Amino acid sequence: WTVKDASNNTATCTQTVTITDNINPTITCPAAVSVNVDAGSCVATGVALGSPVFADNCSGATVSNDAPSSFPIGTTTVTWTVKDASNNTTTCTQTVTITDNINPTITCPAAVNVNVDAGSCVATAVALGSPVFADNCSGATVSNDAPSTFPIGSTTVTWTVKDASNNTATCTQTVTITDNINPTITCPAAVSVNVDAGSCVATGVAL
Repeated sequence: WTVKDASNNTATCTQTVTITDNINPTITCPAAVSVNVDAGSCVATGVALGSPVFADNCSGATVSNDAPSSFPIGTTTVTWTVKDASNNTTTCTQTVTITDNINPTITCPAAVNVNVDAGSCVATAVALGSPVFADNCSGATVSNDAPSTFPIGSTTVTWTVKDASNNTATCTQTVTITDNINPTITCPAAVSVNVDAGSCVATGVAL
């Protein structure tokens, strides 16, 4: 500022004027994303998140996110942040849902052939063996529908493997039970009878 009198004598002083950008930028996140795991994997990588829409009253705003390099099965929240040159920020969130759509695999034990239990018409405690199973993720469980007792003949046992995402695979095993026990017999006591009257043979003999 300058003051000047009628004789042209002057004096000056200075005043600072500071302008602050206090206006936050705006941001709209991309739409939610749903994708499957990578082939043979339990995660998804290279997920295309899309691009947010952002704006600011001044130029120079930048945008970033906290997305991981690989996404696990389930829902992950990605936070997008826009920051302007004055460090004003705004955030929004986007959900990324990863689904395990890969079925596990299973190979059944070999067919089983056993005899009935001693003195019985069925077989119990039959050793079925163990299936070979695998999955792209951990946590798969295996079960079967084998009965507690097997009747004579062939029974089909279905084995099922189920992973943590409820994807399943099945295979079948045959269990054949044979009755190898001979029956037993004891004859009646010896019989002695006379011939029929006037005959040379005996009929109606009670054995």
